Amino acid sequence: MLVKMALRNLTRQVGRNVISMASIIAGSFVIVIGWGFASGLDENAIRGQIDSASAHAMVVPADYPESGLAHPVEDAFHLAESDRSWLNTNTEHWAARIIAVPRVIKGRDAMKVRWVGAAPDDESVFPRDSWKIEGRWPSEGEILLAAKPADLLEAGVGDVVTVEHRTVDGGLNAMRFTVSGVLRTGNPMIDNIGAFSTLTSVDEFLRAEGRVTHVATKLADRDQSLAFAEVLAERFEAQTVRTWQAEVASLLEAGQLRIQMFATFGFALLLMAATGIANTVLMAAFERVREIGTLRSMGLQRLGVVVLFGIEGALLGLVGGMLGAGLAGGINAYYSLNGIDMTALIQGKAEVMSNVPIAATLYLGSSWGVLVVAVVVAVVVSILASVYPALTASNFSPAEAVRPA
Repeated sequence: MLVKMALRNLTRQVGRNVISMASIIAGSFVIVIGWGFASGLDENAIRGQIDSASAHAMVVPADYPESGLAHPVEDAFHLAESDRSWLNTNTEHWAARIIAVPRVIKGRDAMKVRWVGAAPDDESVFPRDSWKIEGRWPSEGEILLAAKPADLLEAGVGDVVTVEHRTVDGGLNAMRFTVSGVLRTGNPMIDNIGAFSTLTSVDEFLRAEGRVTHVATKLADRDQSLAFAEVLAERFEAQTVRTWQAEVASLLEAGQLRIQMFATFGFALLLMAATGIANTVLMAAFERVREIGTLRSMGLQRLGVVVLFGIEGALLGLVGGMLGAGLAGGINAYYSLNGIDMTALIQGKAEVMSNVPIAATLYLGSSWGVLVVAVVVAVVVSILASVYPALTASNFSPAEAVRPA
């Protein structure tokens, strides 16, 4: 009976109730859409790191630099045939790389690049499906320049550049390479400082004689990386093993701050909604003094009055929460499948994102749990906002309430 009465009372002032629900809709919307973007950015960082830098677990020389544009080659190590066979058996895919930071010179211009010597099976670990190459992937004696180095050096397809760097054993070497193409990936860590050649070309230039600086592994399940890293560490005890979890830890910490920020903002909007709901319910209480008095005189207890107004507040919160959370959830679900192209945004932030692994497409997070939480929070806030007006209405004296004016 109380639910029916609450529904009837809410339909009396539809316009006023809709205004009260606006902040509820906005608050629940912000909570859900904020979580979607924050978790999507976390996933974006993870995918960018895995697909462009670390794979699932990577073997590097001992004491290898953890950040910055530092890729020493003097501690490059040999990969024994037995290790290759073991990797073939125990990983989904793996690839060896040698990475250096040489100067690339064209005319009077020069800049340092992150030069990757990639083996033929490199693409099985570091996918290139979304890469755009003006020209082609390099052959022996060629170099593929990323967009920014090519632009700064004014180097195009077919131009000749000079690469200068010390060899693995410390000697200074310089060689000419033909530019096979210009690369755009949407990942600023590659587009701003990247260059690629075949593994054999870089090996010959650095006089590495088969030594490598990176062995990247890919598993069937990325969440098994930590356990597999322990096995790798035992196998390659003279080297260091890194996982994608360690590489993106600081970025994920920032992601938690983003989630908290959106949740706080959404909760603030719900508190604003609480003020509106309290005002709406209080006005309704004074407009229905005679009705409440009649109900009290018919035996409805004070608790019943409180419950009645609490139900009205709960219904406002439920409808508003479902509308806001449902709209945001629909947006999250759509972009969790289709993604948002971030190429233009990333290119506009090239200077501050030059060492950040980011995928060109952002997929939002989508979760039923977050929708439920947003709706529950909206309902709870609405019920609490109805407590004071409900207590006020329950104090009306039945005799005074029904007395003729």
